[in-house]
Amino acid sequence: MSIPFAAWAGEPVAVAATKVNYGDKFEVVLDDKNANRMVYFFSFHAINKALKGGNLIDGSKNTGGGYADITNGRGHLSGFDVNEIDGDTYKAGWAGECYPVNGADGKPVAHCAGGWSVVPASGTGRFAGISGGGDWHGRALPDGNFAVEWTGTLEK
Repeated sequence: MSIPFAAWAGEPVAVAATKVNYGDKFEVVLDDKNANRMVYFFSFHAINKALKGGNLIDGSKNTGGGYADITNGRGHLSGFDVNEIDGDTYKAGWAGECYPVNGADGKPVAHCAGGWSVVPASGTGRFAGISGGGDWHGRALPDGNFAVEWTGTLEK
């Protein structure tokens, strides 16, 4: 399905995508081994692969960063992403909760889930005036990266 950018003005478009966040920076602010608590900043890059929304988001470059406060594998994280296609961008803020889930080997795997929304007035070019939001969920991969699936609605 291909959605020309001009055709979606004024109409909500359902979007969904997958991506793998490849870590760029990881800065520990607090590592309290007694409390099993870690607070850190991180940054990443990814490419969105659209499941819904056609060429509106498919192949968009995604960069972002955030902050996490995790105790015993559970906690809160939040941050911002920039999505870009051909120099046109929009920003999204996101937040969520992390929790451990036992993997096939019985060892805990970090999972996180939450919501996102377009930062008002952040769009440029074809994304000028964009709004919207939705949900996301992700899980840690064995190589240290993070797989994410996100869904939502974008509107101009």
